[in-house]
Amino acid sequence: MNYSDLIQSIRKRFKFSSNDSFHLEYSSPACSSVYLDNESDFKMLFCCAKIYHMDNVLVTVVKDVGKSCSSTSVVVDDCAEMIDENDYLGDAFKDGPQKFFLSDEWGSYLSHAGQKFESIADFRDKLRKFAVQSGFHYVLSRNDSIYVNAVCANRDVDHCGWEVLGSVASINQCFYITRFNNVHTCRGMIRNRSHRQLGSKIVRTCIESTVCLNLGLKPREIMSNFKSTYGYEISYKVASRAKKRCVEKMYGSECDSFSMLSWFREAVLETNPGSSVVLEVDESTERFKRVFVAYAGQIQGFKFSLPVLYVDGAFGKSKYKGQILAATGRNGNKGFFPLALCFCDSETEENWLFFFKNLKALLEPQGRIITFISDRGVGLLKAFDLIFPGNPHLYCYHHLRYNLSRKYKNKGGEIVVADVLQKFFKVAYASTEKSFYFHLKNLRDEGGAATIDEFIREIPLEHWCRAFFKGCRYGIMANGIAESFNNWIVAERSLPPFAMLDQTRMKEMKMMSERSVESKSWTTKLTPKMEKRLKEQLDRSRVFRVIASHENVYEVRNDKYSYSVDISTRTCSCVKWQINCFPCAHALAAIQGARLDVYDFIDPYFTAEYYRMCYSFPIAPLSNVDASCSSTEDFILPPVTKRPAGRPKSKRIASAGEKKLIRCGRCNKMGHHNKKSCTEPLNMLL
Repeated sequence: MNYSDLIQSIRKRFKFSSNDSFHLEYSSPACSSVYLDNESDFKMLFCCAKIYHMDNVLVTVVKDVGKSCSSTSVVVDDCAEMIDENDYLGDAFKDGPQKFFLSDEWGSYLSHAGQKFESIADFRDKLRKFAVQSGFHYVLSRNDSIYVNAVCANRDVDHCGWEVLGSVASINQCFYITRFNNVHTCRGMIRNRSHRQLGSKIVRTCIESTVCLNLGLKPREIMSNFKSTYGYEISYKVASRAKKRCVEKMYGSECDSFSMLSWFREAVLETNPGSSVVLEVDESTERFKRVFVAYAGQIQGFKFSLPVLYVDGAFGKSKYKGQILAATGRNGNKGFFPLALCFCDSETEENWLFFFKNLKALLEPQGRIITFISDRGVGLLKAFDLIFPGNPHLYCYHHLRYNLSRKYKNKGGEIVVADVLQKFFKVAYASTEKSFYFHLKNLRDEGGAATIDEFIREIPLEHWCRAFFKGCRYGIMANGIAESFNNWIVAERSLPPFAMLDQTRMKEMKMMSERSVESKSWTTKLTPKMEKRLKEQLDRSRVFRVIASHENVYEVRNDKYSYSVDISTRTCSCVKWQINCFPCAHALAAIQGARLDVYDFIDPYFTAEYYRMCYSFPIAPLSNVDASCSSTEDFILPPVTKRPAGRPKSKRIASAGEKKLIRCGRCNKMGHHNKKSCTEPLNMLL
């Protein structure tokens, strides 16, 4: 009923004509006389009835007759049933709409005697879900390969009669319920936010499809998604174990993963001709030693990427740990280009030798001089010098910087170390020998000649200083591309070896396909990032004046400095053209002054054409439908590993001095503390 219905009812009951005038009044415990003139007043009547628990309200009808009035009354019944308090409450106080969860259907999984299930495992799974959704616990009085008998957990205390009994039919191996009493005579069942029988087995069946699509899903994300989708809370431990069960169902146990590497090798070599997969097993113990993988598409595509390789090792995070050695290239758009992977037990000289030998077999046919960048890892330097004695080898500046900071441990304050590292930066980035020795003198004065000289003697200058490197280093000073690749496969590193290699393969296959499609829409001659860099350099070149000296040699000047540019040898006295293998602003000014095309002086590796060629060799997919019919029946045992004490580490361990210095907002000093953790005495700072 609404206000209009009430007016029509009164006119009909008292036989008022359309010319008759009247108004309505009612009383409440809060007010003796309240007018009822519109729909809002009518709703307020029901609100008052709800608040004061009134079953009916007496409404007075007052007829207006000239200057006098006559009145009668009408009763509005069933106020409690007609009012909905949500109509009068603010949004913050209203009951939200009921949300339906995927677990709502669990309550219908068990219905009657004679019900059929695909298997006894299927029945057990649905029994657990039925109990969770119904809000009770059960115990198994019998549970074997044929019979299952479950009774209510309160049977001994409250003599509850709930029970289900079933068995497996020998004719079709299906499970049938033979007896089912679905009436609980114990205390009332309450469905809680969590349930002790909501374990990893149930959760695994719920998240299996999600984990299959995203193996990087973290346990806390699983907990949050399960709560919003199924309406129940699960612990971190349950979420972690459920994810592990999903991976095991997809790839088998971690122990069996090593045996699958034989099939993986066969499948890759069959579907990707030209690939390199080398699997080494200890013949005496039949235990896994190491495996090297490089796909044909990446080997061919690397020919069109920059002639540089970042080599680095990252620790595995699965049950058997292990180490992942990787060689990663760099494309013309400043992105990484994976070339080869090696999974082994640890980062030793023997494993690096195995890795570099197989890597050299891929690189030699290409006939290019490859520049390597590394962090001088354990066993890497000796193995590299044995396999690649003539190749340029750059050391990561950031790791050298951290190593230098160790020299000042307990010898100087944080401000002193920060000043030393800042001057070391200028030494490493010096473009000329004169600039190098000038900044080196300042570094020795600041950090102590003995300490600096000892540190520099340990690392040959040509491996880290720009002024002494003879060759094209493409401006590279750090091993950042390798770190980016390690972070890119951080989720895969927690998987067993076979799963790790297979998931990484799919990730690389997808990336190569996406980049190939993306590059087809480019309209510029260079890749987007290098085209942007070229335009920025051209803008900077506008301030220079160009004076011709002789053929192909120019002097480029601004208001303060002058530079010598030889466009035939692609050199500039600022040395940036030689270091970055990309024309500097002075070179671009000279090229334009000579009325030449600037694109003719840019390395072809930076062109969109070479980028497209990088990704024109796809990684072919693998099919495992015939995996059980494989000719290889090798059983490979996992390597012998000793689990370290304490909780397993899942994040990269930072090198000493890797933390960046920050300025404290309280004491205004540089250090590793902030305003909240500052302990400096303020009276000494005044």
